[in-house]
Amino acid sequence: MTYHWQSRNKKSSGVEDMVLLVKIQEAAIVENLKKRYLDDLIYTYIGPVLISVNPFKQMSYFTEKELELYQCAASYENPPHIYALSDNMYRNMLIENESQCVIISGESGAGKTVGAKYIMHYIAKVSGGGSSVQRVKDVILESNPLLEAFGNAKTVRNNNSSRFGKYVEIQFSRGGQPD
Repeated sequence: MTYHWQSRNKKSSGVEDMVLLVKIQEAAIVENLKKRYLDDLIYTYIGPVLISVNPFKQMSYFTEKELELYQCAASYENPPHIYALSDNMYRNMLIENESQCVIISGESGAGKTVGAKYIMHYIAKVSGGGSSVQRVKDVILESNPLLEAFGNAKTVRNNNSSRFGKYVEIQFSRGGQPD
């Protein structure tokens, strides 16, 4: 098996895991993220943390091919991706029988809601609980406008900038299906 980093056809831009930077300083981190962003590589690790830079455009990183590529794969086997994070979280939940938590943080327009949708989409596919997760996802997305009506203010970047955090909890059975 050839890993992505062993491929000769691999597009290389910056480092995939910023713990490998020669100097871990703000300027080096920003420069690395900028290099990767300019080459449409929106995901970068810094250790176990996944950093995502909103491309403000549709990306082709979320197909069935990527779902299959990241399912049950070790994080080093493929480039950084929200599906790698989702798979790691889901597998740890099943293997360790422990609750998992994903914190999605960022300023207005950073793509937090989109990131949460991709995580739920991945879990829906791999858990076999497609309709259950889809129902939870739909409830969350449909309630967003109502929730955002409370505590919002217009900003330079966004007409409905939220002033509160969101908490989503999905309960799973022992077999890994959403309850």
